[in-house]
Amino acid sequence: MLRLFKLAWRDIWRNRRRSFLTMGAILFAVLLISVSFSAQFGTYDAMEQLMVRLSSSELQIQHRDFREEQMLEHSMEEASLDVTALKAAHPWILSATRRLTGFGLASSDSGSTGVLLVGVEPDTEPAVSNMMQVQAGHRVLGRGDHGRALLGASLAKNLGLAVGDSVVILTQGYHNVMGAEIYAVQGLVRSGSPELDRALMITTLTAAQELFSMPGRFTALVLRTDAHRKAKAHAAALQASIQDPLHVAVPWQSLLPELDQWRRLDDASNYIFYMFLLLLIGFEIFNTTAMSMMERVREFGVMMAMGLKPHQISGLVAMELAMKTLIGIAAGLCVSVVLLMVLSQEPIALSQDMQEMYDDFGFVVDGFYFSSRPSIYVFPVVSVAVLAVVSMLFPVLKMRSFSPVKALRAV
Repeated sequence: MLRLFKLAWRDIWRNRRRSFLTMGAILFAVLLISVSFSAQFGTYDAMEQLMVRLSSSELQIQHRDFREEQMLEHSMEEASLDVTALKAAHPWILSATRRLTGFGLASSDSGSTGVLLVGVEPDTEPAVSNMMQVQAGHRVLGRGDHGRALLGASLAKNLGLAVGDSVVILTQGYHNVMGAEIYAVQGLVRSGSPELDRALMITTLTAAQELFSMPGRFTALVLRTDAHRKAKAHAAALQASIQDPLHVAVPWQSLLPELDQWRRLDDASNYIFYMFLLLLIGFEIFNTTAMSMMERVREFGVMMAMGLKPHQISGLVAMELAMKTLIGIAAGLCVSVVLLMVLSQEPIALSQDMQEMYDDFGFVVDGFYFSSRPSIYVFPVVSVAVLAVVSMLFPVLKMRSFSPVKALRAV
């Protein structure tokens, strides 16, 4: 075995151009796929975190029918959930807040439009989401601001309202009780989601309960966890500890299905690109292996005449390919790790046109982020290794029918 190893190492450098071509192709494949995975996962994670923290947060506890029919009748009593006990039982819950979500008609002197009215707890909402981030110079809601509200910037523009103006809200409340109220506009929010900014109106939970005639009730307990990627696992664990069968734990993937589906679709298209790239690399590896076999037919015949068995010849060629593959993978990993360590420190800012393009799709993206987690290197390394193994089948099968007499007569 040691003798074959020395022969294989020597043969690699006999034709350095072909060896460098194979190792360079492998290095390029590992580098390109690793950087692509890093940008893909890094940007997705940043985008998902921004979108999740924008409104829904990672996890919510709702009435089991509320997600399908967002009716106030599908609400919960404040006494039905012990937030302190939930935090104690699940340490990964970092913060929690209650919300009351309903719909209404907002009117001003300039016109009327439908709004999504959200009642929040001003003390705890900022720790869960970024929904209450107001524009510079505007004041956020406080616990005692029951007659005040925050409006989405686009909604305020459509209604012709500014800070200090009044907006009239007409709603159909709990058990079809009509509700009407006048709120003073305290500030404007610009979430980054055009669709949300056109309809969002935020007031205090107490004011919303009075408007909808449902004191002591809310529609969702919103939870912030330690990692948004673990939302499904956290939801399953939380569901097991909820006693009331009418309450369900809902992860953000179910609350924002469009975002999750868009990522899955983009992942599929990216994997198709990677498959084509790996196919080209596989042909390159197979081509160099086949050329090496054809050019050394006479050499193999001499080696077999000297006593080497066909399986030893095929093992020699396979060992050469394995060495070139390992060198190419190692070089690709070294370059990728160093490059991604640099890129992951600072995102690449997007141009204004690119940000507007993402805004048109309803996504908040401010730059290209790169991930340096080890899992991004698994796919390129495993894929290239599998291609090398498949390419090794050619010399193994070829050597079974190899004739030393014909080989020595080859020109």
